[in-house]
Amino acid sequence: MSHTLLQLVKSYKGSYPLLDAMVPDQRQQIRTIVCYLSGKPDGQNPLDTLVERTVYLELDKKRLNWTQASTLRAVAKLIDEEGVDLLACQFRRTIPIGVGAAALARRKPRIIGVLHGIVNGRISPSRRLLNWLSFQRLDKLVCVSKTCAEDLIAMSWKLDPNQVLAIQNGIDPEPFSKRQNPATSTPARRESLFGAQLAGKRLFGTIGRLAEVKNYRRLIEAFAIACQSESNIALVIIGTGPLEQELKDQVKALGLEQQIVFLGYRKDIATLLQNLDVFVLTSLREGFGLALVEAMASGLPALASNRGGMKEVLGDSSCGWLIEPEDTRSIGEVITLIARQTPEQLSAIGNNARQRVVEKFHVERMANDYERLYSELLGKR
Repeated sequence: MSHTLLQLVKSYKGSYPLLDAMVPDQRQQIRTIVCYLSGKPDGQNPLDTLVERTVYLELDKKRLNWTQASTLRAVAKLIDEEGVDLLACQFRRTIPIGVGAAALARRKPRIIGVLHGIVNGRISPSRRLLNWLSFQRLDKLVCVSKTCAEDLIAMSWKLDPNQVLAIQNGIDPEPFSKRQNPATSTPARRESLFGAQLAGKRLFGTIGRLAEVKNYRRLIEAFAIACQSESNIALVIIGTGPLEQELKDQVKALGLEQQIVFLGYRKDIATLLQNLDVFVLTSLREGFGLALVEAMASGLPALASNRGGMKEVLGDSSCGWLIEPEDTRSIGEVITLIARQTPEQLSAIGNNARQRVVEKFHVERMANDYERLYSELLGKR
């Protein structure tokens, strides 16, 4: 017997590999439809070929809200026309929309919500109330890390712990492996990527949006502390965001323009990672830390915050160093310690990190976990 799964996504902004991995392989048993509430097709979405049908409603921002009756009716119509048995609401903001649409539809699918990122932090009473109203109508709430699942249960009103499930994210580690192209990391290559002044240094690198939660101010201050005793280190910051100019001014004021460079937005992440020595993620909060997983898959030892999904991903000291993200001096001391490690020591830690990704955070494990969830809920229908 064939069942129909509808993946409800707020917006199409290009390929999203995690969503691709949530598509069941057994297309004869489960036909999958993906509905994007906003965004226009560009002919480059892998899901167009992986699923039965992709629907782009192309709604404007004002209609991306559970209070918009026309939006709920559009989704409810799709549920009825396609005979949806299971509705998966991707990201927090689509959950109340999916719940409202299912209430309007004649057909009553089972519903799951998938929370992809941070679930703790500040939350208003009105948001807490909306969560309570929405969550009680879900069959399952999926979080991308065990830490997020624990936070969600603690912060929510009367949420049954049995309703919450942690399915950790996964990646294909091979594109990040240096074994794919052993000649990728050479002095000439590093010079072309990062500049001559950085090519011969021990390179620390970080990737993320230049925003408050990523804690870059403290990282730069800590790096300045480490540079006082270690001159042969450098920091590469990859990404853009609202704090970009402020952070560049901070680097200039500290006289670190030869030690810290900003690369902006980049698409060649795998190549950049393969040419670094150490990965750094000192965020104040991370739901999971996908950039950390990709860096570990590249064979990089990591320095990460002992919070949220980051400590869950890194595991123990065999893969890197966990730090308190608000203790600037401590971060600086750990950077100094890493700067004094031998290449062989870093390589051993990096190999442990890659092996952890292969064993714990492989995309195949993630896909299997979602398929088991779908089968469980559809079997109960």
